[in-house]
Amino acid sequence: MRPLSSILLLYLLAALFIAPSRSSAQRARLGKVHSLQATSDKSGEHPASTEISGPATVTCINGASETPNTQVSCSVTGPGFSGVLNRGKSANLTVAGTVTLKCHGQGFMRCDARVDVPPPAK
Repeated sequence: MRPLSSILLLYLLAALFIAPSRSSAQRARLGKVHSLQATSDKSGEHPASTEISGPATVTCINGASETPNTQVSCSVTGPGFSGVLNRGKSANLTVAGTVTLKCHGQGFMRCDARVDVPPPAK
């Protein structure tokens, strides 16, 4: 009978450690992050898009071009904002909708942006 009680104890301990990892309640409080990367090359522009579920902040992370001495910025279109953001600058998006990133500059380019959707208010 002793091996059976050991097995039951093992299952009980496993259930205690596994159960919290399946819960999504913790993740809902953290919000969401979307990473966008757009490019342009000889075939044209390749924008990046994502859907947001509510107000968010978009930040231009980086921009690069193969053309020397060229500054590349992030061209962002989303609910409540449409414009160009330089590296490190942010803008607030007001409601749910589509966020689209394109590169702004010259040559073959790559640009990166981060979209932070805050957690729901309590």
